[in-house]
Amino acid sequence: MKLIKQGKLGYSLTNTSANLSVIGAFQIVEDAITEMMGNLNLDGETCVPKYNAMWIFAKNRIEMRSPIHWLDEYTVECAITNAGGVKLIVDTLIKCHDKIAVASRAELCAIDCQTGRVRRANTAGVDETLEIENPEIDIEFHNANFEPIELVYSVCIGASAIDFYHHTNNIAYVQYVINQFNAEYPISAFEIRYINQTFQGDKLELYKCDDNKFTIRTGDKTVVNCIVEQGAE
Repeated sequence: MKLIKQGKLGYSLTNTSANLSVIGAFQIVEDAITEMMGNLNLDGETCVPKYNAMWIFAKNRIEMRSPIHWLDEYTVECAITNAGGVKLIVDTLIKCHDKIAVASRAELCAIDCQTGRVRRANTAGVDETLEIENPEIDIEFHNANFEPIELVYSVCIGASAIDFYHHTNNIAYVQYVINQFNAEYPISAFEIRYINQTFQGDKLELYKCDDNKFTIRTGDKTVVNCIVEQGAE
């Protein structure tokens, strides 16, 4: 099943150039993925009571390939391109002016609501009827070392960062990292790996690593790792 939606770029999703921001791209992509999962009855409202499991983001890489300007019309295409074992791979494209403006590849996994352990996909609503689409893009996740060098930010998670699952919204982590850059800093790609969940009241510490890599921790536990890639000026 492929989700296809049209939209017009709103002001709240833009950056200082009135183009789609990285945060805006994450919002469009995550809204598309969660809507598609809802259409497949793999959303939290279905899976939590039925399977005692919830599908969460494990990784997401977003590439900003060409600008979308305020009030530009765009099309979002979202589809599962691989499934098996414990994960789903979901590709999302935002197209504008007859080309791919934003490309995303996300890896989702199901975790048990009680134990927090990863569950096999076939125990959390996925069966042989799931439609798999051929990928239109080629995106690879990057392996990297995330050794913390400098503490650059700390925050106590507030109520506005909490989502339906009662844990910290994925995009909140992206915002914490983006805030370490100048507003005009050109970002061509943002990759994030979600390792552990956090909750309201938890204290997060954001560390800069080398080469525009960041790690967020709470206590001795790694929460997310991020890679930020610079685009053209």
